[in-house]
Amino acid sequence: MKTHRLLPLLSLLLVLPAAADKFELKDGTTIEGKIVGEEGSDYIISVKVGTIKDERRIPKASVVKQFTTQKDEIDFAELSKFVPAPDLQSADTYEAQSAKVEAFLKKYSESLHKKDVQKIYDTLQEELAVVKAGGVKFGGKMISADERAPKAYALDASIVASNMKKAGDRGELVGALREWSKLETKFPGSTAYRQNIPYAVTLMKAHLANVTGTLSTFEARVKARESGLAGMSPGDRNRTTQALAEEKAEYTAQLEKEKAENVKWLSLNPFVKEPLDDAKRNLDNEIRRLGSLDTSNLPKTEEAYEEAYRTVSKQGVTKQEADAALSKIRGSTMPEAYMEILNKASKVGQ
Repeated sequence: MKTHRLLPLLSLLLVLPAAADKFELKDGTTIEGKIVGEEGSDYIISVKVGTIKDERRIPKASVVKQFTTQKDEIDFAELSKFVPAPDLQSADTYEAQSAKVEAFLKKYSESLHKKDVQKIYDTLQEELAVVKAGGVKFGGKMISADERAPKAYALDASIVASNMKKAGDRGELVGALREWSKLETKFPGSTAYRQNIPYAVTLMKAHLANVTGTLSTFEARVKARESGLAGMSPGDRNRTTQALAEEKAEYTAQLEKEKAENVKWLSLNPFVKEPLDDAKRNLDNEIRRLGSLDTSNLPKTEEAYEEAYRTVSKQGVTKQEADAALSKIRGSTMPEAYMEILNKASKVGQ
């Protein structure tokens, strides 16, 4: 809330189009309403009593202060949500938020919140710089590219695992399992993968229960819909049938897109049986496979990466030592992105 002395009515209307909504009087009482006019030494204020609007005449001399809810209060409340930024926020999001903060500072150059908004802007810009340089926010902390590099493989695997758990906690089982697929495909040699196998099985069992339940009621659900259509007027039935056909076409297109992108855990529709059957078979197979998986046979990519990083980044490392360390892991499951980090970190000749 912003406090100021009462201005003459004409000036008030020019400067503050949204008139005051609260008036403090000399006797200590307050009146809520809006100035709608003035007559001589009095203000005419529109007030609301319950659901009824009324007008009151208030002597100008009895008004001590007026309070106005400014638009900047509303905008500031929205900007305040930008910090602290959540983990893994993208550079695009940081930039979009920064633009809104800049707009506030230009629009409300005299706002009482100017200093706080400037701090929000500075924080966003600092974190954006870290993200653009290859860093990341994780666990509530900014991790610079240099800090990330020594354990990049393990950190990235942990981020995927974190995304999986967040989706699972929200009950988004398909989304959580898609994150699991990323963890299994890209980071099978990570500690995060090994540690999260039991959680992945839990997700799969929950998804299997849902799919099994949906399949068990499939025929009854289809019959109920057919019965509902049969009871409609011809016009309503035609419109509803067309809407259902469009919905199914959209789902089919989405399904084909997911298959083309090699998405393992497909979107499901309670009125389309084949994907449900496929999902059930897939879940049964995966639960059995993971239940008997011997983790001792999994690659040790995380350890190999960190060992190679220590070697290539140490002061005085020779070309032979660096080449040997990189050759040792080049033929393993090490993704090319992490080979690039190792090459960049090499201190050969430095």
